[in-house]
Amino acid sequence: MRTVVGACHHDCPDSCGWVVTVDDQPTQPVAVKLRGNLNHPYSAGELCPKVNRFLERVYSTDRVLTPLRRTGPKGSGQFAPISWGDALSEIGKKWSTIVDSLGAESIMGVWDAGNQSLLAMHAHERFWNRLGGSRMVDNVCGQAAGVGWAATHGNGEGADPTEVRYAKCIVLWGTNTRLTNRHLWPSIEAARRDGATVICIDPLRTITANESDLFVQPLPGTDTALMLGLIHLWIRDNRIDHDYVAAYAEGFSDLAAEAAHWDPDRVAAVCGITVGEVVQLAHVIADAPPAHFRTVIGAEHREHGAQFFRLLTTLPVLLGSWRHRGGGASRSTGTFTRAIAEDVSHPELRRGQEPRSLSMNRMGRWLTEASLDPKVAGLLVWNFNPLVTLPNAELIRAGLARDDLFTVVHEQ
Repeated sequence: MRTVVGACHHDCPDSCGWVVTVDDQPTQPVAVKLRGNLNHPYSAGELCPKVNRFLERVYSTDRVLTPLRRTGPKGSGQFAPISWGDALSEIGKKWSTIVDSLGAESIMGVWDAGNQSLLAMHAHERFWNRLGGSRMVDNVCGQAAGVGWAATHGNGEGADPTEVRYAKCIVLWGTNTRLTNRHLWPSIEAARRDGATVICIDPLRTITANESDLFVQPLPGTDTALMLGLIHLWIRDNRIDHDYVAAYAEGFSDLAAEAAHWDPDRVAAVCGITVGEVVQLAHVIADAPPAHFRTVIGAEHREHGAQFFRLLTTLPVLLGSWRHRGGGASRSTGTFTRAIAEDVSHPELRRGQEPRSLSMNRMGRWLTEASLDPKVAGLLVWNFNPLVTLPNAELIRAGLARDDLFTVVHEQ
């Protein structure tokens, strides 16, 4: 028996550490036990339910271990196993025919962050850069948050989430932290033991709401109205840290002019809460510095989601929360380093050619629009299930059903 140390590869920024016990059997090694790594600096030995069942998935009889060629109509789910050699040969011949007849931009790869690592998310780009296929741009979540965050906060990172334990007011906005961000919760509990107030703002009553000291339930999509209402009250009640704003912020007068229109009565009507809740929320946050505003990815999954992050990041600036340890705003535990990603993706392989860009958010359109020239005739999908995660699913379904579209899916 021996142990192997690793980390979770799922679409989660925690990168939880695990330790696997391996039985080196004569035919091949077999993983027999998986547990959390107590020495991991963030997950500290705790794994989420899906990671706890990794070994069941790895050795499941339902795993797809060989390529499958479709034998029935599209959508029928009828497939037959073929060898890897036959699969790669068939894909290569089909793609060569497409490139010769329509050009390389007729082949498109679509992917996302189902598994996260530099290799999983960027190594494939060297192939597309060399081929010259169409390039996927935009995103249904991360880029919206990034643009909104950068509009106020620049390219700087948010606060280290582990520093939240030093905050005196923790605002969990649009995140079910107790369930989905379980490694942050011990830091929140540590802060609460030291006197911090925990606030949950969410259109749904979650287990996080039930565990919080104050729960505010605005109507979906009204978060920015509520934020403007908080700013309105902080200005009215002289709770703005004007020294900090003068030193580190620009555009305060423009923001104040907009917030002037959002008095508690209007905010309450728009958000579907009471005037008392608006006032109480503003006072509780301002009266317990420093405040730490924590969100994740829920709010960016909607139209104008970027504006949520653009305005949320103004709140700790207005209160001067960044002055103090534990104050500020955070969204994730970290980001990818672009320089390293480019070392893996090799953009120089484009040979000076900038490929055509097609938006992930409009996949249904570019699969079905007859005017697209050249049309997408070859599709490779991996690390991603676009039919259930992207807008306009029925249009995507219609595009995938095209008889003249050769689709390859790489999936477990």
